[in-house]
Amino acid sequence: MSSLPSFSLQDKVVVVTGAGRGIGRTIAWDAHKSGARIAVGSRTTAELESLADEIEQAGGQCFAHVLDVTDIASIHTFMAAVVKQYGRLDVLINNAGYNKQQKILDYDEQQYDLIVDSNLKSVFFCSQVVARQMMAQGDGGSIVNISSQAGVVGAPDRGPYSGAKGGVNNLTRTMAAEWAEHGIRVNAVAPTVTRTPMAEQAMKENPAFFDAVRTKNLLRLENVKFT
Repeated sequence: MSSLPSFSLQDKVVVVTGAGRGIGRTIAWDAHKSGARIAVGSRTTAELESLADEIEQAGGQCFAHVLDVTDIASIHTFMAAVVKQYGRLDVLINNAGYNKQQKILDYDEQQYDLIVDSNLKSVFFCSQVVARQMMAQGDGGSIVNISSQAGVVGAPDRGPYSGAKGGVNNLTRTMAAEWAEHGIRVNAVAPTVTRTPMAEQAMKENPAFFDAVRTKNLLRLENVKFT
């Protein structure tokens, strides 16, 4: 049973990174259903435009803009465009991320940097830019970081990803402590394996692990609700 009818984001500006597909797309939809004005960013512009069109056809507002969360200049450009569009920022969902599964000894520097930048550096700098805007507005806000179970317990074949998500968890605590006086709430959500395009690719790369996962209760996006 959905809790959405009792949960309102009416007229709040909700920014979702990595919203072109998977968890981010579902979050954007549920935020729209709760009355929010949506801003979505991703490198996959065609998927963003499709999402924006669908939300607007459903009677909502959705601003789509290209965003590379590993590039600080792109982050600044994206957030400035959102503020120009809506006049403010109320909620940031740091959802964008990337992973490649293999043994720790097999990663090269480029692969490591891409994973850590996509999952940890992105959270730091997106949050930094948004927090400054929220402080300037003077009425607080909310930041939600999408972490992972891998950042809590560790996971074989996901060394950089597990390390980055563990960093997200402690970064969340630090941000919450520093920004509480400004009325900015910072929390993290750590889902386990969810059937998304990234997970589907990981299943192909590591079939033995996911054969074991299939014996468990695999989280499905239709059961994910923005609450």
